[in-house]
Amino acid sequence: MSANVYRTAATGIGAIAETFIVPVGQTYRVVSVTLHLNAASVTHENFTLTLDAVNGAAYDTVLYLLDPTDASTVNLLWQPDQTLYLIGGDALDVAWANTDGRVWGLLVTMEGV
Repeated sequence: MSANVYRTAATGIGAIAETFIVPVGQTYRVVSVTLHLNAASVTHENFTLTLDAVNGAAYDTVLYLLDPTDASTVNLLWQPDQTLYLIGGDALDVAWANTDGRVWGLLVTMEGV
């Protein structure tokens, strides 16, 4: 991994609605997304990671989807199966309704290339 590693953190107790935007003129490789919950959720709701492509809505893609109630998930690590590059203006949207009000910590790690 290069010295150009960027980690963005967010935390909360309500819904997750975080957007990580690649600065114009930059290219990043998505390394990982981690999520920690203080307790397992009981309400069925999908946690999603979505590519919000600078090219427009026709290119937006759900990259990962998980219902955290499956297997009582409290720790999640997502890494792309293949190299995933985001170009300037692309965004990674992270969303989860969190109806149960779990305390969460989210880390998104990217590498500048």
